[in-house]
Amino acid sequence: MTTASPTRELILTDAEAARRMLLLAELQAALKTHQVRSVLARRHQLVLRAPSGPGGPSGLTDPQLHIFTPDGTTVATTDGITCSLASGPAYPASDPSAAAALISRCPIART
Repeated sequence: MTTASPTRELILTDAEAARRMLLLAELQAALKTHQVRSVLARRHQLVLRAPSGPGGPSGLTDPQLHIFTPDGTTVATTDGITCSLASGPAYPASDPSAAAALISRCPIART
């Protein structure tokens, strides 16, 4: 991983972005077994460089899993250790089945 400026998101290495995508894809598959719809999205930051000076780095940032339930929607991200929901709760990334079971039973605050 590289550093980020205060106004920009952290740019991930290709390997780290792929690892996080895989973890979120496993959570997505587990959610599907509970009839919870979700969409996995890669994210890319593009910084245009001015001719007068350097710009910030461009590259992949945290992927997001958009989760849709009758109670609302939320976005999940992962740092590789936990999967965190924008609505607050966090679950171990190592157990997507348990996380999916909890997410499917708990109301999700609208984000």
